[in-house]
Amino acid sequence: MELTQDYLDRLRAVQPHDLPGDLDLFDEHTATRGMRLNKAAYSLKDAHQRELFHHDEEAWMEQFGLTDEEKDLMRTRDWIGLWRKGMSIYVMVKLSGVTNTPLPEIGKQMRESGGSANG
Repeated sequence: MELTQDYLDRLRAVQPHDLPGDLDLFDEHTATRGMRLNKAAYSLKDAHQRELFHHDEEAWMEQFGLTDEEKDLMRTRDWIGLWRKGMSIYVMVKLSGVTNTPLPEIGKQMRESGGSANG
């Protein structure tokens, strides 16, 4: 899909400017970068995918073509790292469910990182 100049101009007009450098902004670029991670986490809505995740997490990750860095973030449950690589908070909740990670724990990790999960 090719983006038209009109679309790019309208997008540029609504994108925020002069934001603090340390702000973790979840925008179109971040979401695009995180497509593999989001597809993987979203798959956990299916019982078969949850079973594969619990039985062989490496095989589960491999089917989505995750990079080595993305796999490491998954293995270590680096929630802020996953966020920064483009994982949506909505699918992160699915991943937290299958890993038995309480949502307050994710929030704590994000707060301690000095990052923000607003966007």
